[in-house]
Amino acid sequence: MSPPAPIRTERLVLRPLAIEDAAAVLRFRGDPIATQYLSHGPLSPDENTARLRQLVEAAGSSGLDWFNFGWAIELRETGEVIGDGRTWNSAEPPAPGNIPADCGSLGYILHPGHHGRGLGREAAGALVGWLFEQRGMHAVFAGVYESNLPSRRLLARLGFRQDRHFTSSQDTTGKNLPSWRYRLDRNSYETGPRPATKPGP
Repeated sequence: MSPPAPIRTERLVLRPLAIEDAAAVLRFRGDPIATQYLSHGPLSPDENTARLRQLVEAAGSSGLDWFNFGWAIELRETGEVIGDGRTWNSAEPPAPGNIPADCGSLGYILHPGHHGRGLGREAAGALVGWLFEQRGMHAVFAGVYESNLPSRRLLARLGFRQDRHFTSSQDTTGKNLPSWRYRLDRNSYETGPRPATKPGP
């Protein structure tokens, strides 16, 4: 399957991640503030490269039914990679809790230096649109730690609602934090406000 086309928004370009992005990605994946509410802690250069390689390989093996894509989030004005995202579907996605196979999952991270400008919402909204419009998902899920209030507000503004709560003892990442799984259904997406995006080269 060909890699997905880049997605352009007002201020961003989201394109498939590449191994060559390792140094840029390490700036936030290796940052303790940026990774505070991720399923992993700050990554070393080797850990970051290994993770990136896995994502690139997963993207290469994606097909019409099953997919797993990592996205570089670039500033349109400068081309700087300021974050990354992930879209995937699976019968058994990362725990806790399984989701239906005809639904998609969403993950995202932004360098702390670019917080507070609405760029996270712009990027996440673009990936949500891609999951519904390009992949035909019936619902999209996103997991967020309970104490990560900015991300919870971001999801709520995109129309997501709380779907399932997980206690700290159910956390499988080792951070031992309670979390929420958020859900956005297709009908809510289609009737709600959406950011303007356009797939393209």
